[in-house]
Amino acid sequence: MLFGGSRLLLRSCRLSGSRLPIPCSPSRLQPFSCVSRPQGLLPKHDAYRIVLHTRSFTRTVPALSASQVSAPTTGAQASTDAGSAVTEEVMQATAEGASSTLSSSGLVESAISHLPPALQYGDFAAMGLTGWSPAGIIRWSFELINVSTGLPWFWTIVAGSLFWKLVLFPLSVAGLRNSAKLLPLQPQILKAQEEMKKIRESTDKLALQKHALKMRKMYQDAGVSMGLTALIPFVQIPVTLGMFFAVKKMCSLPVPQLLYSGLDVLPDLTIAGPYMILPIALCAAVNMQISVGAAELNLKERPEMGHIMNGLRVLSIFGVWVMNSFPSGLMVSLLVTSMATMLQSVVLQIPSIRRALDIPIVPKEHRGKLPSPAETVRYVIKSWKAKVVEAQTEARRRR
Repeated sequence: MLFGGSRLLLRSCRLSGSRLPIPCSPSRLQPFSCVSRPQGLLPKHDAYRIVLHTRSFTRTVPALSASQVSAPTTGAQASTDAGSAVTEEVMQATAEGASSTLSSSGLVESAISHLPPALQYGDFAAMGLTGWSPAGIIRWSFELINVSTGLPWFWTIVAGSLFWKLVLFPLSVAGLRNSAKLLPLQPQILKAQEEMKKIRESTDKLALQKHALKMRKMYQDAGVSMGLTALIPFVQIPVTLGMFFAVKKMCSLPVPQLLYSGLDVLPDLTIAGPYMILPIALCAAVNMQISVGAAELNLKERPEMGHIMNGLRVLSIFGVWVMNSFPSGLMVSLLVTSMATMLQSVVLQIPSIRRALDIPIVPKEHRGKLPSPAETVRYVIKSWKAKVVEAQTEARRRR
């Protein structure tokens, strides 16, 4: 707009043969100061990379004297006055553009000023979110990931969930190795457990010790470490529960940075998603995880395990409405953990990988297959009737 006005002024001056009353060279264009990102915003976030490039052009128009105003206008003077009028119009339009730019930059500055500052190392300790509990240690790891990498909080939660899944991977492999070694021995194990139950009822301590030594030898011959088998749940369960409570408390707004996830699809991690997409996706992931993991279960000697898995499927469907009230950050963590577990189960069923990790390949006849929902319903009804008959028999005996 400015240069169009200059061309019009040059054309009018050529017609009149007069000189420009105001020098207008591009070298006089003064750049306006750019509004850059203030200190303290989250690093590397696309949502916070707001830079305004504005330019303001200032001009001075010499004031006309009283004699120039009252003097009769010749052709050249009329042309000069016309040029001055055009220049004034150009300056007015430029001033209006500069004022609108300044107001826009002020709005952006106001919006940026309301964003929380970047998380610094030690902020979680000041908020009381860290400690020696499983949840405190997990929250400290999330702080470390966010501060050291500068990831947006959506990807920080994804990376933190995968990190703790990776920490538990050796224990998962050890547990799978032990269960695969014990799977062919399930008939002998069940028989030994029944004998153990009868010996405990007889209160024969010497026989009980002998039988315990016999079972220990059976496990040693199979190459199974019972100490490690007993230790695995004491590590996995605290980490799993710690992850849940760690992310849930972070999303309860001790951490204001979670209000800005860095992902347009899911901007706020402290509130529940509006369309139940994450709960439905988590329900689907849990069902796929159950189907994949059933191959490692001994459902031939322990059929009740298959019906328990079907019960978990039903609970996961009804849990969609419960999980819909969870904050989005917590749902992201649960979904990532479930998908990683399912992928881990699929990978660890590949024969070449099992041989590399010294995990026995389970024969087809020992691989579990989940029962159908109708079979589970019949099993539940049959078990309920058996319990009722047993209770009635026990009541008659006491009379």
